[in-house]
Amino acid sequence: MNLEPRIHVIAAALADQSRASMVCALLDGRAFTAKELACTANITPQTASAHLKVLEREGLITTLKAGRNKYMRLASPEVARVIESLAVLTPADHVTRNKPRGATADMLIARSCYDHIAGRLGIALAESLCRQGYVSVNGETFAVTDTGLAFFQSLGVDTAVLAEKKRPMIRSCLDWTERRHHAAGSLAAAVMTLSLEAKWLERQKGSRGLTITPLGRAAFQKHFDICAEGLAMASPTQSDAKTA
Repeated sequence: MNLEPRIHVIAAALADQSRASMVCALLDGRAFTAKELACTANITPQTASAHLKVLEREGLITTLKAGRNKYMRLASPEVARVIESLAVLTPADHVTRNKPRGATADMLIARSCYDHIAGRLGIALAESLCRQGYVSVNGETFAVTDTGLAFFQSLGVDTAVLAEKKRPMIRSCLDWTERRHHAAGSLAAAVMTLSLEAKWLERQKGSRGLTITPLGRAAFQKHFDICAEGLAMASPTQSDAKTA
């Protein structure tokens, strides 16, 4: 018996550009209908349904039913992590070739990576947590400190509940546009939920992009010492890519 992992099965499921586009759209963390995903991939709903069956068969997505409607979402945070990791291996010349504008620039500043914050804001949050001693780093391993637990409790995050979950409270996740690590895990998910509920962030329609609101600019400055305006500037990673 061959006990090697059947990577080719997953690779085949993602090899089609339409299926890859729909999976990337589901990195938003929310569930969408076949029609909505068809629009994302610029294909017909019938074609999208056939592709979605392949993705579901291989365990990459799952179907939710709400009345007469069916919604698709990624099967687990682990699937999201694999997709984001694969994105890091893809060419990024379309990101660095020209100065991004509009929705593309917004995606670079802040976006959802399944259920946590990515982009320059995600990187800035991770760096802030480490700088203030709320998170310790050992190589690529993140861990919440006692000071950090107290800090998140002060923000209204119930860390005791998060600690009881099987999912890691915090871990590193390599950001595919910045090529640096942001924070993932149940605690990072709680921070994004808090940011959305407190109106610090707003989801952008038809995109994974997140808009930092005036409330958010003040909150991120107060709690994390992050200047939102500074996030709009080109990152060192992108500048390096242009000259590489």
